[in-house]
Amino acid sequence: MNSPHKRYSAARPAVAQRGVVLVIALVMLVMMTLMALSAAQVTGLNERMVGFARDRDVAFQAAEAALREGERVLQLAVLPAFDGTAGLYPILAPGTTPRWKTIDWATSSVSYGGTITGVSAPPRYIVEEIVTLPGAGESLDAAEPESTNAYYRVTGRAVGGEGNTVVVLQTTYRRR
Repeated sequence: MNSPHKRYSAARPAVAQRGVVLVIALVMLVMMTLMALSAAQVTGLNERMVGFARDRDVAFQAAEAALREGERVLQLAVLPAFDGTAGLYPILAPGTTPRWKTIDWATSSVSYGGTITGVSAPPRYIVEEIVTLPGAGESLDAAEPESTNAYYRVTGRAVGGEGNTVVVLQTTYRRR
């Protein structure tokens, strides 16, 4: 009996192939390579950003340590002379650019006395007199004697491990 269905056998004649699968595979391979390169580039960028953030954090901590050391100078019972030496600067005329913006930090400031790792240079600080005001911020009670408040600007500066990361911190310190 003859069936209307065709039978397929393993001994079919060879059909001409066009190579479509090969082209699709090559296109997929190129796309996967581009995605891998992009992912590697993003990962490298993230690593650099994390490194820069760490360098800034180390410089920030070093500048804060220098700042605190400058504040300790102002806590002495008797202050040294503010004559421009040892990082202690007198009051400037109003409108003058502050010294922390104009000095050579390598020679005109005081180096931090402690040890800080991860920085390319020791942090430094200066202390500037700002102004002395009689009774500023005090009680207006006539029974209390009027006191004098001296104000100082303490500036700490630190460089990170790479040398191109610089952090400058300041505090204003009131001394009675």
